Amino acid sequence: MSPNFLLYSLVCLMVLCWSGNYVAAKIVFRELPAMIVMCLRTIVAGVLIIPIYWFQARKKPTIWTWGEFWLLFALGVIGITMNQFFWTLGVERTTVVHSSMIMATTPLFVLLMAGIMQLERITVLKVIGIVTALCGVALLQLVRSTSSAHGPTFLGDFLTLLCALLLAGTTALGKRYKPVSGGIAVNAVGYVGGSLLLLPVLWWSAQGFNFAHVSAAAWTGVFYMGAFSSITGYLIYYYALARIPASRMAAFQYLQPVFASLMAVVLLGEQLSGTAIAAGAIIFTGVFVTERFG
Repeated sequence: MSPNFLLYSLVCLMVLCWSGNYVAAKIVFRELPAMIVMCLRTIVAGVLIIPIYWFQARKKPTIWTWGEFWLLFALGVIGITMNQFFWTLGVERTTVVHSSMIMATTPLFVLLMAGIMQLERITVLKVIGIVTALCGVALLQLVRSTSSAHGPTFLGDFLTLLCALLLAGTTALGKRYKPVSGGIAVNAVGYVGGSLLLLPVLWWSAQGFNFAHVSAAAWTGVFYMGAFSSITGYLIYYYALARIPASRMAAFQYLQPVFASLMAVVLLGEQLSGTAIAAGAIIFTGVFVTERFG
């Protein structure tokens, strides 16, 4: 079996982990409020990342200067924990189809913010691609469920867009100021630091909530969000990014909304209307133009 086959198999597993996260979240939200889910997901990820970080730190110690610490804090706690905070609240209030398509615009905002930081040159074609993708996001707002209380909402889409913007901003920041401690240290500071910050939020949110009524399926979903989406997906991402060109990695990530939407249609019974398909096509066209011809 060739090394390339194993590597791309891992990348496909990463895409499936992240795509399944949308469905897992929707299942968990049936029994647990989003705020509690966010706290528990972060704590699970924080507990699991500690031995991984400890093993890695034995080979490559983290450079604990104040500058490195604040960079890890910005990329980890703000870039990971806070972006997942908005993602969790957003997905609870909208559909998988909407949220996954909106998250597909993240590379566009990365390019835009990198241009503001003078890391990328903003061209006419890049602007056209960004505007095209935003038109697709705007078209999504026309897709509203009139027969279901669990359809997309403007607030849910907006919170998901905030997640994409925050993720793009910290990605651009990471491009300019690369942490010498590596990706695992970023995740460790993000999830452990995020867990400590969210403990009071969990205590407040859990007041009066009866955890005894939460099913095994919901607890499994929480574990999936913390272990497979937060840890496994990101570990594969950083491992593959060191061996595959970033543009090719981006191409694989564009499969995420496709897989997530199909899973939602099959497993959750969400509707994939013609307008949603058209909006997705416009978004992907904008991303393609921006990244390939800009």
